[in-house]
Amino acid sequence: MSKLIALVLTTAFVTGTAAAQSAAPPPADAPATQPSQPAPVSPAASGASAEVKAAKGVEKREPVEPGSSFEAGTTVWAWSLVSGAEGTTVKHVWKKDGTEMWHANLKIGSKKWTTYSRRTIKKPGAYSVDVVGEDGTVLGTTDFTVQ
Repeated sequence: MSKLIALVLTTAFVTGTAAAQSAAPPPADAPATQPSQPAPVSPAASGASAEVKAAKGVEKREPVEPGSSFEAGTTVWAWSLVSGAEGTTVKHVWKKDGTEMWHANLKIGSKKWTTYSRRTIKKPGAYSVDVVGEDGTVLGTTDFTVQ
């Protein structure tokens, strides 16, 4: 038992000495360094997300007739409920067959914020709208077809 106590005390002494040495001020001839600042937390890193729907309209901040297939010539609305990105700007990135065709920059005003963009789609194809945070992270997406 006394050997175990001696081992614990030795370990505590060595650890304490190492901590004290690492906390010692740098030598007088060492170059001055600035204290490191923590990296800013991006919305995506802090848990930002977006629910995204394609619809035929938006009324009272809610999607009207959401769907996954629309007729050519329809104005399609991309509605999003963005959470955890207060004070930032997100993008609605509209894509046709995987290629960006247009985007809208949208400011987010609170912890939960609804926003939308719209396009009249005349050409048939596979479409998607990604909601992208300031750091480039996709927060949410919706896919739909136009026939």
